[in-house]
Amino acid sequence: MGSYQLRTYASITELPREHWDAVWPPAAEGWGFYRCQEQAGIEGFEFFYAALYAGEQPALVAPLFAADFNLGLALDERGRARLQKLQRWWPRLLVFRTLFCGAPTSEKGLVAVDDRFRGDPTLFAAFDAALRALARRHRAWMIVFKDFMDADLGVLAPLKSRGWFTGDSVPTAKLDIVFTSTEQYLAMLSAARRKDLRRKLKKNRGGRLQIEVVKDISHCIDDAHRLYLAVRDRGPLQWERLTKAFFLNFAREMPANTVYFLYWLKDESGGRQLVGVNFCLHFADRIIDKFIGMDYTVSRELNLYFVSFVNNVEWCIEHGLKTYMLSQGGDRVKLQLGAQLVPLRTMTRIANPVVNWFANRLA
Repeated sequence: MGSYQLRTYASITELPREHWDAVWPPAAEGWGFYRCQEQAGIEGFEFFYAALYAGEQPALVAPLFAADFNLGLALDERGRARLQKLQRWWPRLLVFRTLFCGAPTSEKGLVAVDDRFRGDPTLFAAFDAALRALARRHRAWMIVFKDFMDADLGVLAPLKSRGWFTGDSVPTAKLDIVFTSTEQYLAMLSAARRKDLRRKLKKNRGGRLQIEVVKDISHCIDDAHRLYLAVRDRGPLQWERLTKAFFLNFAREMPANTVYFLYWLKDESGGRQLVGVNFCLHFADRIIDKFIGMDYTVSRELNLYFVSFVNNVEWCIEHGLKTYMLSQGGDRVKLQLGAQLVPLRTMTRIANPVVNWFANRLA
């Protein structure tokens, strides 16, 4: 259809908002989301943006970031444990500078392409060339489209003929809200899980746990961030470490889409202690469960994860939402709670063409 001009932006504030909105689908994780992420000062991540133009018309917009990537994140539990032992002696083993398309904190990766240009192979040839040039500029060993759903990855199919190969990522999960009450939700579960969940919820009917719904957590950000880190640091292999600014930014940039569920434990003297926090984004008929924080000294006693899950289900029912999107990991429990897994994919190109040729065939 013609030639395309590449423009790169060091900040999303430099990319004209009307150009973003012209191609980006309406979603909670839109312009404001990427601004909140970019301005959070997340250490080790360099955020920027690329757009391809046909004249003055934006044809494609891609959020990008460069970071060191530990390939242990892509291994199973056994392989990850073995790699961690080796990395005690060789910290940079299988850690590569990588150019990513997507976001480290998003529900899914996405490249926005104007419908009028989706069938043009020259657009994707230009995109491929632009990404390889940006990889060289950032000294990236490989380029990865991170956590794309099948429908979104399909748009990028023309890249496969240019040496890109696909792989599986850690799936996410969702719960379709096809019920109108908690009792109807529980009736969907197996008899054993239903009985166990009722027992867990019953333990908290004494009023010890108080749930507060807010849009801003500046009044308790220190405790909330500490609880987030407690969950984050317990993971088998950590990547991004979110800052307090990340959580505070959404109150300023996206108050209409932001919701925090705070879990306070009341004591006998009438005081209370923050023992749980759940950060979610909502848009249209869906809620996205972004990050959770818990005090592990009391979380098991309070069955905090299950209380939080059912609370979010009830919030969806109350607000007429149709989909509850969950985060990655914990698949077994989420399936038991009625969720279904949603596959996520990657598409990769290694900068060295010889290595990429072999990797492509192995993939």
